[in-house]
Formats: sequence, C-alpha cells, structure tokens
Amino acid sequence: MKPSSRLTRWLAFIAILLLAAALRFYKLDAQSFWYDEGNSARLAERSVALILDGAAKDIHPPLYYLALGAWRMFAGGSEFALRALSAFCGILMTALAAKLVKGRAGMLAALFVAVSPFAVYYSQEARMYALLALFATLTSALLLRLLNPSTQNKKTMLALALGTAAGLYTHYAYPFVMLAQGLVVLMALAARRDRALFRAYVIANAIALLAFAPWLPVAVSQITGWGVAAQEYALGPAMLDAARWVVVGRTATLDQAAPALVLFGLGIGYWILDKAWRKLPNTQYPIPNFILLLLLVIPFALLFVFKLYRESYLKFLLVCVPPLAGLMAQAIWPKRTARVGAGLAALAVCAAFVPSLNNLYNNPAYARDDYRGIAQRIAAVERPGDAILFDAPNQWEVFTYYHRDDTNLYPLAYAPVYKDVVAQTLDKIVTGKTRLFVLYFAEKESDPNGWYEEWLAANTFKSSEEWFGAIRLAVYAVGRKVDATSQKAIAKFGDAIELRAASAQGDMVAKNGLVPVELVWRANAKLDRRYKIFIHVAAPGAAPISQMDSEPAAGFAPTTAWNAGQDIMDRRGVWLKPGAPPGAYAIYVGMYDLQNGQRLPVFVDGARVAEDQLRIGEVVVP
Repeated sequence: MKPSSRLTRWLAFIAILLLAAALRFYKLDAQSFWYDEGNSARLAERSVALILDGAAKDIHPPLYYLALGAWRMFAGGSEFALRALSAFCGILMTALAAKLVKGRAGMLAALFVAVSPFAVYYSQEARMYALLALFATLTSALLLRLLNPSTQNKKTMLALALGTAAGLYTHYAYPFVMLAQGLVVLMALAARRDRALFRAYVIANAIALLAFAPWLPVAVSQITGWGVAAQEYALGPAMLDAARWVVVGRTATLDQAAPALVLFGLGIGYWILDKAWRKLPNTQYPIPNFILLLLLVIPFALLFVFKLYRESYLKFLLVCVPPLAGLMAQAIWPKRTARVGAGLAALAVCAAFVPSLNNLYNNPAYARDDYRGIAQRIAAVERPGDAILFDAPNQWEVFTYYHRDDTNLYPLAYAPVYKDVVAQTLDKIVTGKTRLFVLYFAEKESDPNGWYEEWLAANTFKSSEEWFGAIRLAVYAVGRKVDATSQKAIAKFGDAIELRAASAQGDMVAKNGLVPVELVWRANAKLDRRYKIFIHVAAPGAAPISQMDSEPAAGFAPTTAWNAGQDIMDRRGVWLKPGAPPGAYAIYVGMYDLQNGQRLPVFVDGARVAEDQLRIGEVVVP
C-alpha cells in the first residue's frame, strides 16, 4: 500500500471514530436516568464487596458494575460521566467492527456501526449492553485471527480466553455469542482438519469457563430463579419487530424503519447470492465468508428458540449490529468501476438511520422514564408530613440518585401475596402523614392484584396523577374519613344517580395543599354508561383554579359496575398547587359521560342546578 493511501485510510478511520464519538456524546445527559440506570448508578457507589453482593441479588453478573465503580472514581458520578463509559465502549466497538471484514470494506462496516441508532442508543445508557457488544465484537475479531493459520498463535488464544470470560461476567446472554462462534469453528474443522485450531479454541474456552467458575453457582441460581413468564406472540411479526431493533433500534416505528429494512434485506440477499455462494468451493479458507452471517443469525434465532422475545430482551441483540454492518459493507463494497454506486448505497444506508436518530435525540415519545423530573416535581412542593411510596423494586435506587434525603421513602413489597398484609403495611405508613406521592411502575408485575392502589383509593383521597414516561406519579391526601350517609339524597344526577353524602375538608389546604373530598353515591337502576366525576375549585362564575377528574373510587368502581341500591364510597382530592391566587373558592362536584363529555343534569329538590355542578363546600387559599 502506498504511503498516501495508508494516510488516507487512517484519516478516514479517525473521521469515522470522531463521528461515532459525536453521536454518542451528543445530548448524553439530556434525559433522566431511568429505572435500571439508577440501579447501576447507586450500585457503583458501593465497595467491591457490596457490588458483588448486590450483583448476586440482581440478574446480571458483576463485571459492568465493577467497571462502572472504578470509572466513577475518576470520571465522577454525574449522568454524563456514568453514561460516558458506555459511550467509550460504543466507540471501541466501532473500531473493532473494522476488523471483522477484510480490506477497505472494514471502513464501511465501522461507518455503519458508528451511525447505527441501535448502537448509539445503548452507548448512551448506563447499563452493560454496550460492554456486552464490545466483548462480542472483540472475541469475534480474535476468532477470525485464530481461524487464519497465518495469525493463529498463543497470544490470540489467550486474548480470546480473556475476552470470553469478560463477556460471561458481563451478561448472561453472552453464551449466545459463544454458540455462534462454536458453530463457526465446527464448520472450519469440517472444511479442513486443523488440529491446532481445535486445540486453541478448546483451550481458550476452557480457560474462560474456569475463570467464570466461581460465579457459576450464582449464575445458575439467578437464571433458573428469574421466573419471567414467556410472552405469547406471532412468530412472523415478532421476528420483523426484532429485525427492526437490530437495524434501526427502538426509536423508530415500523413505517420509519421500512427503508432501512429494505436496504439491509437487499444487501444481505445480494451477499448470500454473490459474495458467499461464489466462494463456497474454496475449501482452503471458506469460513470467513460465513462467520458474519452466523454471528448475526444465531443470536437472533436463539432469542426465539429460548422463547425470550419481549421488548425488554431485544436489547440483547445489540451483539448482532457489528456482523450486520460487516455483511452490508461486503455487499456494497465496490470494484474500481462501481465506486460511485457503492458510495451512493452507503449514503442511502446512513440516510435511512436519520429518522431513528432524530427520534432518539428529539422525540419525547422515545425518552427514558423521567425520574429526574419526578424528583424535581416533588421537591418543589414537598412539605413535612409527606411520604413517597414505590410499588416496584429498585425505584428507590434511581429516585434517591436525584433525591438524596431518604427519610419518609417507602419501597413496597414486590408482588404481595396477602391482601391483609398490604392493608397493615399501608395503614402503618399512612399514620401520621398528610400527603402521599406514589410512583407506580410495571403494576402487572409489581402489584398484579392491584391491592396497593385499591387500598389507597378506599382509605385516602387521590388528587392527581401524571405520567413521566412509563412512571405514573399519583398524589393522595390523608384526611379525615367521614361516613355521613344520609337517609335522603342531597342531589340527583341524571335520572338514576343520587349523591347521598358529600364532605369537603377545605381546612386541609393549609397543611398539605390538598382538599380531601368524600362522596357517597347510589344508583337507583343498573347503569349502562360509564361516567367520570369532576371536582372543581373555582370562584363563582370563573374558571377553575384546580380540578380533579376520574371515574369513581380512582377507577376501581366504574358506574357500569354499580348495583342498584348499592352505596359507593368515593374518596378523592384536589391539589391546589403552589401559585394559586389567595382567596375564598367554592368546591363543586359534577358528573359527565366518559364517551361524549356531556354533563349529567344536577337536581336539588327537583330544581336544576346552574351549570350542572353542585357546590359542596369552600376552601380558603392562604
């Protein structure tokens, strides 16, 4: 190679790595840590012994947490600093991707990894997936050297052993990579009887497994005890969804991903028909033509063989990105007479990634769960007597990364078994409190029977709820319970619904900013429509300064479930957030159709009430 060509190649390689760095460090700390990242951040603060203990109680091996703990000592504990470890892993993976493909096509493979939205996404997350993909790429590159008789030596064997052990200590999905690599070696041995290759590969894996042996009992216990039920799915759509992740990542719809899927499908199809098939008769060294295909297909297939398809596991397929990039690079790398066309094809591939990258950086719909925003929201209104409850495990870790005062924080038991224990736990927490902030996440797993929320709906006064990504923040007032059911309805709503009692505790505003409201409803006939109840706090004739709308009993008693003559207790609250203008305000209650928004007429002693809302009390905002 001429010196000028070598310099051009190095400059191009450096430019690709700078592009990879720019995409990974851009807006690196723009989003909050989410659930799992908070666990990483807090675990990395501990000593080595405590990190090992914490990892043993988790579902991941300890290497990433140990690496993050060491990284934190030098880089700091900010969101940017902790995520930077994954960013650097992504940059190194980009560099190693060039080693998976011979010649100048390696540059193109590195370029595709550099701009891969899937790779960029997990290079911006303080989790172990970028490190997993880095070790998968490293060991695959080393395996290529081991397969080639001219580069087969003890140093390569030892490096493969260490890389494999590191992969095992990084994630339990790494054996998928080992199975793919093992199949590659078997094909090589079938093509040519190479005792040195067999011996080197066996020794390398034996050293790796021996190094992993101390953690093996923990790994077996964690994997067999994880207990996540397999998800039902249609194979075709599921495979298409997984392909979308591998090609463009999670930050694009199927429609947005379609151009990239078509391009990669055509590229791999061409590679199989042309590049691989033509060289198959070459029995001297045919395997490198199929290594990338096996490293892509085997982990992808094993995800379905072991029935692991579900959204939270698709990130395991990050190991497929470098081999996919290598295949695409080989498919479009030109002969001298076709470089313009190949360059346009490469630009088309990069352009197809733009919608997904744009969503990653700028579309709130793809943002991570905003625990930072939740902590800021609570901190802005927090008062003595407040309590913060978490219905899912590990929420405490991520929340306390942003809210370091851990007093009055209550992680609730995961998937409670006994309803009476739930009642006793919550009754103890609520005693002496005036307001509750509850973070709901993955309720189907954390509280499958809904006992926590059901108890809170029946015994406290829900005033609001707000979504921060997949996290639902609900606010409850703890007020006096008033069982004031009267013998005569105080108002009639529509033709069949009566309000039997109403109590609005306006004096609670001075304590916690919430107005607890207690209502008792009764239907005189079976209802076939669902209605929402609203509470408005407003000056007469003016727009509300605060309101709370929901179905009865925080949604646990929809009107279609009422029985005729049954009294329905409905406790709810209205939150007068800081900044409400001082003064006296009336508290109104009304009901409207869930489908069309039309209010039910309200009657008192046969006379229709103005604006179809009933005044039930007043509150003075200090």
